[in-house]
Amino acid sequence: MKPTTIKGEIVKEYLSRFPKAAHLTLAKKIQSETGILFDSVDQCRSLIRNYTGSMGEKGRKQLTDRRFMRTETVQSTNNKYDLPESDTLTYYPFKFPKAQNDILIVGDIHAPFHDIDAITATIDWAKEHKVNTVLLNGDVQDCHHLSSFVRDPRLRRFNEEREITWRLLDQIQNAMPNAVFYWKQGNHEERYERYLMVRAPEIFDTEEYQYDIIMRMGERAITYIGDKLLIKAGKLNIAHGHEFRGGSMVVNTAKWLFGKTKESALVNHFHNVSEHSEPTVSGDLITTWSTGCLCDLHPAYMPNNRWAHGFARVRVADNDNFKVYNARIQDGKVL
Repeated sequence: MKPTTIKGEIVKEYLSRFPKAAHLTLAKKIQSETGILFDSVDQCRSLIRNYTGSMGEKGRKQLTDRRFMRTETVQSTNNKYDLPESDTLTYYPFKFPKAQNDILIVGDIHAPFHDIDAITATIDWAKEHKVNTVLLNGDVQDCHHLSSFVRDPRLRRFNEEREITWRLLDQIQNAMPNAVFYWKQGNHEERYERYLMVRAPEIFDTEEYQYDIIMRMGERAITYIGDKLLIKAGKLNIAHGHEFRGGSMVVNTAKWLFGKTKESALVNHFHNVSEHSEPTVSGDLITTWSTGCLCDLHPAYMPNNRWAHGFARVRVADNDNFKVYNARIQDGKVL
């Protein structure tokens, strides 16, 4: 492997800051912020693809710095029968940088079916408590007309939803200008991906059509976390919730999550506020949480439910221990 050039060091620095940004988005950002250092966006994107292990198996084997690899083919250490190479991939969790240690977690906004009072209460609370990070933990946009369920033709189309989501994000970011923003893929964002796979498979894997690109997250300095990756905030595991099968009909969502993870974990997705704790045989306490939503509590397809508005705050210590505040909102007020 050749020694890292100045261009390579710059690409690595940006990958550290935006580890899950799409290649093209990040390349354009680097090109615009570093001037004439790179000959073209394509040259910059090639370096990004190299360091993230996207240049094929030969390129991955030559990488000495593997910090930025997003997926890696599992290589057997005992292939004495010369079996064909497997396409199995291993996925690495996304880890918040140490500086992002006071995290507001909001999810299931479902724009344009968002609840204005609940979002307003959340923003007010977050500003008062000066969080430095916002995790949009999935289902920010509803993607109603891309759903495989029965769709109401009277409701807003995808492009109208997109415009509303942009306006909503702009207002949230304007209210918290010093916070760093992340967006976790939820099952509603996956509707877009699934739609392309079924309706337009020829362009499904084209970077320009990736969800974070068409939602212009790069322009808003929002890091997108996709691929059903788990997120680590210190020792806490965070997921949207759809990554684990089931859970919709259980009595206590947090207890169900404990059975799935056997580690401290937090999810959105189920739109209810719950908590469950159990000690290990060694006396360590494991706690799991489900958090509330920020969308309409009585949608037409399920007007009677046990949903609740809410959000969570996670504070992470230097030793990776953490504290969770799982807030419930009622009548536009944080309880």
